[in-house]
Amino acid sequence: MATDLVSRQREERRERILEVARELIAEQGPAAVTMRDLAERGLVSVPTLYVLFGSKNELLFAAVESYFTDIVDKVEVGASERGLSRILSLIETLCRETPRHAEYARSMIDFLGTGSETGALAGLVVEQLADEITSALEQMKKKRQLASWADIRPLGERLAGQMNMTTFAWARHQITDEGLRPAMLYGASVTLLGLARGQASKILEALVKEHQALA
Repeated sequence: MATDLVSRQREERRERILEVARELIAEQGPAAVTMRDLAERGLVSVPTLYVLFGSKNELLFAAVESYFTDIVDKVEVGASERGLSRILSLIETLCRETPRHAEYARSMIDFLGTGSETGALAGLVVEQLADEITSALEQMKKKRQLASWADIRPLGERLAGQMNMTTFAWARHQITDEGLRPAMLYGASVTLLGLARGQASKILEALVKEHQALA
């Protein structure tokens, strides 16, 4: 019982620090945030941060991971809606939540594009997104919404990379808040259209026609 309480308190403290990390990243940018800043804002000691996370880079990894997990948790899909519906709902959620947390998202995206030392962190973002999309593609295959010969892992990685690049373009103001959704839906729909089957093909074709002008 006492062990459970200690574990819960530790997890709550960890989550509080990650929230503080997001706030500081939005205010200062990831590169400027120090462990001392995080300790002072999070009401913990610097040694405690190192015990919980190991290093600043590990803390940034955790902040990115938890942010993405929070977004995925917001994906609204009914129990019977899987496969393509899951991918489209993920896109809708990303396009809604990213501008809502614009300062944090832009600060982190700018940081990810600054050099090779951030490559592993950028890779984490794409890998997490690819895992989520690949799971949905597997469901599409089971429901015969996708060509039986399609290799879903590279397809999931391509879609994740494409969505990531669209978000980068938004971060650099090459795409407006209003243009983010049509650009991402168009890109994903065009990529999937040649492999989709049945009703999924019709849905994707309609999305391409709907968003091609704005995209």
